[in-house]
Amino acid sequence: MSSLFSTFAPSRAARLIISTALAAGVLTGCATGTIRPDKFVSSAEAALAKGNSKAAVDNAEKAVLADPRNPAYRVLLGNTYLKDGRFESARQAYDEAMELGEDSSRTALSLALADVALGRYPEAVDTLNSYRDSLASADYGLALALAGQPQQGVAVLSDAIRGGENTVKVRQNLALAYSLAGQWREARAMAAQDLPAAELGDRMEQWAMLGQRELTRERVAGLLSVPLRVDAGQPTALALANFPSTNQLSAEAAVRAEPLAKAAVEELAPVETPAAAEPSVADASSQPRGEQLALIDLPASARRAQPARMAVPVAKPPVASNGQSTHQVQLGAFATAEGARRAWRHFAARNPALASYRNVTTKVTINGRSLWRVRAAGFTGLASAASLCGSVKSRGGDCLILRGTGGELPGQRGVDTRMAKR
Repeated sequence: MSSLFSTFAPSRAARLIISTALAAGVLTGCATGTIRPDKFVSSAEAALAKGNSKAAVDNAEKAVLADPRNPAYRVLLGNTYLKDGRFESARQAYDEAMELGEDSSRTALSLALADVALGRYPEAVDTLNSYRDSLASADYGLALALAGQPQQGVAVLSDAIRGGENTVKVRQNLALAYSLAGQWREARAMAAQDLPAAELGDRMEQWAMLGQRELTRERVAGLLSVPLRVDAGQPTALALANFPSTNQLSAEAAVRAEPLAKAAVEELAPVETPAAAEPSVADASSQPRGEQLALIDLPASARRAQPARMAVPVAKPPVASNGQSTHQVQLGAFATAEGARRAWRHFAARNPALASYRNVTTKVTINGRSLWRVRAAGFTGLASAASLCGSVKSRGGDCLILRGTGGELPGQRGVDTRMAKR
């Protein structure tokens, strides 16, 4: 643990009173349940509870290897990485969990925190804004301030207090937001409402160091009371790109057969979250947001290089005009409209070629569950769709190629999704 980190570590008494110590809600455990492989999951959670982050990481990695496409396991993996101070690895784990359909506000907030630690402020703000409606104002406001928008954070937190949320958590988050905005008189006055006068000077000094923009890792490590580590990313063997879904493999086989059989590529089921009968170890919906929690119910910029896939340069595919689209590329299916909107921006940022195509997000009901399917439309022929899908996969994503214009079917309705301008 570096001496710089040590200067950020608050006293035990201060941690009990000040919300910006960020009590480890997500970090110290997730909703438990009988999910195979339960041995690794329970061992990882037990290790987190005891503060043994190394053992927690080891067991969480084993759980992911045993069931690579389980989004809850990847959330658990992200939590263990975050507790261990491995921000690159945590970001990748959370990001891949969300690609698999995990789109709870808790996971989104944890992903944003990892992005903040890595200095990826635009990505963090994008995620926060996508989940604004499901985030508590206290969490959203301070997260914005940490992500380089302190004035916006101050406004959100001030409005929360005026609206009746005059709690220790909101007040202290506002105090830190004031300090990040350089409003030291206001920061001191707000902090004084909950801190003993003898501790104010030390707290202002700590926040002054936290406010240095280039010390993003130190800032997050200090707030979470986790060590600072050199992290090259999670092991490449765990990368989601190594574990295509059965649906994806089936779709690829259908695509390869189409030129010979001249048959349509049938639509396959989307990539979905685990069935409701299987409780998730990281299901935020089962986690009450208690008053004791701070910015995040806490408890993947640099992504570890994915397994090498040779990308063959291709000419820019033709884009269909209205009414001439022959294929679509499905990028995923998500449990909420917020997750679908965030996913499109995420995929578009990672795959610039998507900017040439239309975003078609459709709400469907499968086995009584509502899902939002995210597709790119406007392809003139199989070749252009296959080219885009190959680009997505080369960057670790998932996709299915579908024939047709993607008109809405009975029981489906389109969702208005607008691409955010960065």
